[in-house]
Amino acid sequence: MGHVVIAGTVQVGRRQGRRIGFPTINLRVPRTVEKDDWGIYFSLVAVDDRILAGVTHLGPPKTFHLSRATCETFLLTLRRPLADQRVSKRLLLKLREVEHFSSIKQLKRQMGADVRTARKFFGL
Repeated sequence: MGHVVIAGTVQVGRRQGRRIGFPTINLRVPRTVEKDDWGIYFSLVAVDDRILAGVTHLGPPKTFHLSRATCETFLLTLRRPLADQRVSKRLLLKLREVEHFSSIKQLKRQMGADVRTARKFFGL
């Protein structure tokens, strides 16, 4: 698989990530994205004239019992709202598959581990 690139306008999501300490920027998943592409990725996000590192979830948020795929990115170095801004996300390397966690506590623990791994990957 080549790098998946998803571009569009940042949408306000369900705010689940914000509630658990990992606010994300969300894009609509285009129909061209296939189930084989679903996963958790190290990603680069182009916003304004900057390229920012992040961790992207592409697929259904199984822990929240949703079946429709989402594209949600936690940015490692930016903490400001980006709603209604155009961005482009390049998914570089799949870290793991999308999983269902039996509790929010388990999900938060895994997300923390994913973010630590991503910081090492990007040298942050």
